[in-house]
Amino acid sequence: MGSLFRLVALSLIVLVLPITVQADGEHSVAFVEAEIVLPMQPYIQQIFIGSGLILSLMCFAWARALRSYSMVILAIFFAIKSFGILVSGGVSLLTLFTENPQILKVEGLLLACLSHLILFAFTIKFFTLKKFAATSYQLLIRLSFFMVLAVPFAYFFAQTCVWLLTQILVSMSLIALLYAVRQVQEQRLSTIFSLTLLVPLSFNFINYLLHYWQFSAQLINGLDMLAFWLMAIMVTYLMGRKYYYHLRDERLAQQQVLASAKASELAQQKLLALQEESQEQLESRVQERTLELNIALQELEAVNQALKEKNTLDELSGLYNRRYYDEKILAEFRRSRRNLTPLSIILIDIDHFKLVNDSYGHLTGDKCIVEVAKRIKSLLRRSSDVGCRYGGEEFCLILPETDAQGALALAQDICQSTNKQQFIDDDIVIDLTVSCGVATYQQEQGVTPEIIFASADKALYKAKQAGRNQVQVSLLSET
Repeated sequence: MGSLFRLVALSLIVLVLPITVQADGEHSVAFVEAEIVLPMQPYIQQIFIGSGLILSLMCFAWARALRSYSMVILAIFFAIKSFGILVSGGVSLLTLFTENPQILKVEGLLLACLSHLILFAFTIKFFTLKKFAATSYQLLIRLSFFMVLAVPFAYFFAQTCVWLLTQILVSMSLIALLYAVRQVQEQRLSTIFSLTLLVPLSFNFINYLLHYWQFSAQLINGLDMLAFWLMAIMVTYLMGRKYYYHLRDERLAQQQVLASAKASELAQQKLLALQEESQEQLESRVQERTLELNIALQELEAVNQALKEKNTLDELSGLYNRRYYDEKILAEFRRSRRNLTPLSIILIDIDHFKLVNDSYGHLTGDKCIVEVAKRIKSLLRRSSDVGCRYGGEEFCLILPETDAQGALALAQDICQSTNKQQFIDDDIVIDLTVSCGVATYQQEQGVTPEIIFASADKALYKAKQAGRNQVQVSLLSET
């Protein structure tokens, strides 16, 4: 998050710097006004309007064919984005309703903010940021409120200041989107989307420089149209790749099912053929084929089990993943309530993990996660205890039939075990520590699994605030 803020601050400095240079009369550089005029500008705008309408209609058609809510959002984004480009080129839409210059002044800012808010919604829906990248989701929500509040304030600014504010907000939103998509786990699509966002960000910076070097507004508007179509092509390619990956995964799953069905069918055919043979041969061959069938079924069951574990295990840490946690905590909560037994949760977080990534790199950070996961697994001695990697450097332990004292003792063992052993990677020596939050459900009324987790998270926050490398316990009544 700190690196993102530094990047945004650097972008703001780069955007404001030409104004400062231009205001300094003694040290400013006199740029030669470049009068580059695009021929047939009205015809280009008419072509742009028609092609933008066709693009939006195509997106709506794809949305209906694929039953994709994301494509509907994308169609609305393209429509509003194209209107914003036309406004920057001198074609105003609000003149059909009002002649108020104050309102017309902020029309471009309003459309720019609205289009990027819709792009935020598309990104959140497409990559499911609310579920898998909560930090990025919160960042986009806060930036959305800031952009909404910026529009009414722009009524009190001059035209040049409104234009500068528009450039700054657009750049900030694109940088925030770049940060958000880099946090998702689906790298195949996030890389394509990152390149897509770099296109308007680069053109935005180029147009800013051309504006303050006094190039023609028609040239700048033409570059806006070019950036729009490059982005549209890349976004269309992105949706195509997602559909392709979806079809490929479905096809592989169907092939596995067909192969299993074919193996079963062949085994049945062999059994039917054996029935036509003599009784003596039948008995021996039935036993032989039955053994082969059992082996095949065992292998098939092993493959299915491996596939199930792959869907529930975290590949990096070897612990269970977030999806398994969501299913297991609900089942254990119901069993605890039915059997009137306690249920405890321990939430574990590696201290100063961002500093480790920034200082030694993400590969070393991944090794630290693996090392902490090994120590957690070594301390889980009961088969009913479940360790999960909740996300990033956070782990969550589900402890059925464990009271608060037992959970506290296990959390303290994890803290002490992690603190006693140094993590060594080549020539790097890191003193790893963890903070733990403990919460126990003991048949309190009105409690849900979400409340238990929130209580453990509150205890973890208290441990962080108290200096880290320690365990804090939170009562459900305090949540």
